[in-house]
Amino acid sequence: MDKKILFLFVGILILVTGCSAEKYGMGIDAGAPVIMVKDIVLKPELQGRNVTIEGRISSQCQSNGCWFVLQDDTGQVFVNLQPGNFALPSRMGKRVRVTGVVATDQQGYQIIARGVEVK
Repeated sequence: MDKKILFLFVGILILVTGCSAEKYGMGIDAGAPVIMVKDIVLKPELQGRNVTIEGRISSQCQSNGCWFVLQDDTGQVFVNLQPGNFALPSRMGKRVRVTGVVATDQQGYQIIARGVEVK
């Protein structure tokens, strides 16, 4: 009976560990509003605000993981990791959550990432 409990415990531990997300930077801010890419364009009041956004990585910096493009059902946005002083290993096609500040530059809108979670 003790071996069955031990195997059950080990199985649950493997399952829980295998399902945990990879975290980079400061992590995801639970208090930040969750938005879609379209909201960045349609809601100018989001400029300079901390938000959380979720989607898939559609392209990524290959040299040192300093940026990526996040794609959701409503569009895509550039995610800049460099100001946060962290990088993301190649995770093309993976689902991610990002917390960061909505900003603009010469190329358009971007998220200045503070934290990334890869699922």
